[in-house]
Amino acid sequence: MKNLLYEKDFVQWTEEQAQHLQKQELDAINWQNIQEEIAALGRSEKHQLENRLEVLLEHLLKRCYINSTYDNRGWELTIKKQQKQMRRLLRASPSLKNHIETIISEIWLDALSDVQDIYPNANFPNTNSFFQDLETLLTEKFWQS
Repeated sequence: MKNLLYEKDFVQWTEEQAQHLQKQELDAINWQNIQEEIAALGRSEKHQLENRLEVLLEHLLKRCYINSTYDNRGWELTIKKQQKQMRRLLRASPSLKNHIETIISEIWLDALSDVQDIYPNANFPNTNSFFQDLETLLTEKFWQS
């Protein structure tokens, strides 16, 4: 019965589970699905961070290495938005800072590959000069340096 509602109406299941937790009705809690959902929340936060980081790096590459007066402002707005959203995400979950350290190289290569596909004649750097430290990455306007 516990799993039936989980599969049939997820939102109702979450509301019921929250009520059981609040009332400390431990026997009524669907522990297996609770554990899976909590683990999924952590994965979701990491995935969001990775996506935002990749978009940030792609737009930094475009803004700093592609000469396009037409596109510059849009790229700058996207950079600013990604920096702001990443700061908020890291403020809410500071442990994600450690995750950036482990994924930055992989995400850099993905971002570089994507922009090289779009702009095959551009001269992009092979190394990530945007990431000296996290604070700089999330605040700097690299194209003004």
